[in-house]
Amino acid sequence: MSTPFHPALFFTAMILMTACGEEPISRARVPKTDEPPALAVAPRDMSSSGPGLRWSMPKGWKEVPGTGMRLATFVPPGGLKTEGTVVSLPGDSGSELANANRWRGQIGLPPTDEAGMAAARTTVAAKIGPVRVYDFTSEGEARTRLIAAVVSTGDTTWFFKLMGEAGATESARPGFLAIIKGLDAAK
Repeated sequence: MSTPFHPALFFTAMILMTACGEEPISRARVPKTDEPPALAVAPRDMSSSGPGLRWSMPKGWKEVPGTGMRLATFVPPGGLKTEGTVVSLPGDSGSELANANRWRGQIGLPPTDEAGMAAARTTVAAKIGPVRVYDFTSEGEARTRLIAAVVSTGDTTWFFKLMGEAGATESARPGFLAIIKGLDAAK
């Protein structure tokens, strides 16, 4: 008894046999550089004296260069366990509620609704105009506090954030708000 010839099986076998050829392995040497990898959103070179916004540090506060997407980091005096940061992003960078819930998540709080967000929001008069400020404190024994300020200038949204141990953040709050009140358009 002979096996019947199936053309479809024959051609499938031929394709698989020719497709399984070995591909050459290649190697290349790439010189090492000290440059960081490119970011998806590269921060613009904006600091207290750069274009966009301008700010000044209260007495005893220090501004250090930011890393990653941070444009700057603010360090309050006295070794407090809290720090301020500045990030600028193009456009509106998400809805007000989405940003508030992202901040809440950073300190372990569940999402809130429009009413909860409004209860956590105040408006601060700054040189550049009104600035929305949000204040959240986590629950539990080791509490974390986050105070965030949002400023829109043209096609850029600026996020100023103070976050750390709840008591330290409360102590640093007046200095942080002084930074926010002093925000002005860079010339």
